[in-house]
Amino acid sequence: MGLREDYQALMEKQLNEWKAQTERFKAGAEQLQAQGKAQFDKHLETVRAAQADAWAKFDKLKSANESAWTDFKAHMDKAGAEVKAAMESMTSNLKK
Repeated sequence: MGLREDYQALMEKQLNEWKAQTERFKAGAEQLQAQGKAQFDKHLETVRAAQADAWAKFDKLKSANESAWTDFKAHMDKAGAEVKAAMESMTSNLKK
């Protein structure tokens, strides 16, 4: 596989892992008290918005021509970093 295909496979795998982790968070939220649940819901909304943006960028990346692919890769890297940060924030807040 080429660099482009390897990168796309890596990003798709990561996006799917984050989606699965979000579902585990949601399942754990069922046990939270009302105040904790409201905070969790806010974080979950942030994570899902970041994931939706990352998936949209991923779809554009997959269909980009060779000359635009590098630009879309940069956007995908940024979106991935935003999802990662949102997931880390949610994880750390749930541990409190």
